[in-house]
Amino acid sequence: MNLRRVATLVLGVLVFAGLSAFAEPPVNFTGTWQLDKTRSVLPASVPSRGDMTMVIDHKGDTLKIERHAEFMGMHRTFKATYYTDGREVSNPAPRGQTVITKSHWDGKNLVTVGRGSKVTNGETDESTDVKKLEEDGKVMVIDLTVKRPGKEAEKAHSVYVKK
Repeated sequence: MNLRRVATLVLGVLVFAGLSAFAEPPVNFTGTWQLDKTRSVLPASVPSRGDMTMVIDHKGDTLKIERHAEFMGMHRTFKATYYTDGREVSNPAPRGQTVITKSHWDGKNLVTVGRGSKVTNGETDESTDVKKLEEDGKVMVIDLTVKRPGKEAEKAHSVYVKK
């Protein structure tokens, strides 16, 4: 093989590898999402009287999520950032503690595994949520499982409609 062919082959491999590094994620969750309570199943520990909205900005490996919720007549906003490439990140939780999460793609589903910073009897809260888009990207479904020390796992099935 002559030097020109080797150089062309190496250049081609580098260009292809560089393009794949900038590839879009399998799904983009960007948008404003309103909770559809009629299609959702929330655990008893989650107050479900008020409205819940999520504003997601999804660029590359970064998801920035603002959760807007009404609880007992008060409006609350929670902000979090997640990385879809498996990087660990720490975000504030609604009850004042911190949640450490890692997210990764499972096909077109985004799986986020988290653990709380508060330790009870040597254990922490653990959660797994799976986000996916349905109905041509107009519906986002989040299946969440939360395990708290000494308690049975709670499950939630949240359905959000794109505004």
